[in-house]
Amino acid sequence: MLPIASVLQPMQNIAKHGTFLYDGTVLCDVCITYSDVRFGSGDEEDAPDLRDDMKVATYYVFFGSTTERGRYNAAGGGYSSLEEAIANVERRPGFGQSVTWDD
Repeated sequence: MLPIASVLQPMQNIAKHGTFLYDGTVLCDVCITYSDVRFGSGDEEDAPDLRDDMKVATYYVFFGSTTERGRYNAAGGGYSSLEEAIANVERRPGFGQSVTWDD
């Protein structure tokens, strides 16, 4: 598990932060970051559009630990807009409706 600063890649910035309730009771962090690079898989067996990094605006979702606030141990994918990333987080089964965003 890592603090958000340690999972940020170069040229990546925090776009939005909030919290959610895991199992209805455990307060956890959620963070959306912005990068002007969509990171590829690096896997030579993947097609180039999946394998290679591409210069394109991407918003990445990170979920915080259920046992230690401020630590992030799960990623939730990359999205082409902040609105799309927010919508994905808020639609998550189990906790999506409990998300509260910081202003």
